[in-house]
Amino acid sequence: MLRVHSITGCVAAACLFVVIGCGSDSTTPSSSGPDPEPQDETGRQPPAAGPSAAGDGEGVVLAMDRLFLGETNRDGTANAASGWKQYGFNLDGKISTVESKDLCQPQPNAAPSSVYVDGDEGIDNSFGKNILTIIRGIEPNVSARVTDSIAAGDFTIMLSIDKLGASADYNPLGTKLYGGAALAAPPLWDGTDKWPVLPELLAVPTDITSAKVVFDGSYLVNNTWVSGSKGDINLNLGLAGYTINLTIRSAVIAMDLTEDHTGAINGTIAGVLETDVLVGELQKVVGAFDPSLCDGTTIEGILSQVRQASDIMKDGTQDPDQVCNGISIGLGFTMKKVQLGDIAPAAEPATNPCSTTAGG
Repeated sequence: MLRVHSITGCVAAACLFVVIGCGSDSTTPSSSGPDPEPQDETGRQPPAAGPSAAGDGEGVVLAMDRLFLGETNRDGTANAASGWKQYGFNLDGKISTVESKDLCQPQPNAAPSSVYVDGDEGIDNSFGKNILTIIRGIEPNVSARVTDSIAAGDFTIMLSIDKLGASADYNPLGTKLYGGAALAAPPLWDGTDKWPVLPELLAVPTDITSAKVVFDGSYLVNNTWVSGSKGDINLNLGLAGYTINLTIRSAVIAMDLTEDHTGAINGTIAGVLETDVLVGELQKVVGAFDPSLCDGTTIEGILSQVRQASDIMKDGTQDPDQVCNGISIGLGFTMKKVQLGDIAPAAEPATNPCSTTAGG
């Protein structure tokens, strides 16, 4: 059973929290749903796990220091038109073009050219291709704003990889996920930062060892860490003073560790957003930006654009007989070595700016 827990109460204009509900303990990502036919268009996928090799080291704690939503290249240079093509994985096992006939049907008034065409190596990322344009209308430099918040010490996401040693290959590696609360000062990123831990991700709020989110089936192959089996990821992205809750389903995470295992590059989070859920969340953030937009023709036009970005079924499959009800997403990140600090006070819950309107 997947369990997803959310954290609210962002302290910056742009912030992100990640909460992952683990699936089974299998060491390779598995397809969610039956394949209608054999797939040979694998495209970009995380590497499969290698032979069994137990951890033999002291382990490491890595913290997210940069986040890329898709309007830049991985080095941070601007690429609003095509940056999205670099983030994600081939989720549906197809390398799709505008002529593809084996995909779900576009939403009303959606052009196949807007939703069918994949990124590099079949990457599925309609969020970066279509939804990010809407978000950038509220915050043009959203990736930079999020990264600036991390650099200021406002928040981070930490992965504590147990028994990681010097080898480039381990299977499995137990990994725990922690949310980082605000630091007293900007991080130094030299391995000495003791980042406070959010209690919302602890089964026992006073016990730092009781992480709710555990990847028992994660593994390292040729210095690439992979989360293992697919699960649900809950991203809380703060914009315009309100937190968008992005629940990414059938998700997988991967990242390339540095040779000394003190950092990571080319991090990827990939999965599927349920269209109707995203519509509701974006309505709230638009309402925070302007309460008069909680309902009416303007917000309906915006939400129609969101629906038209649907490119996949919400379970991560494709069905030519059904209308698409999911939106693929791919995000990028990097990480650096830190230490777990003390447990921070619980965050205050966010409010819904449209709760007193007809649109809420």
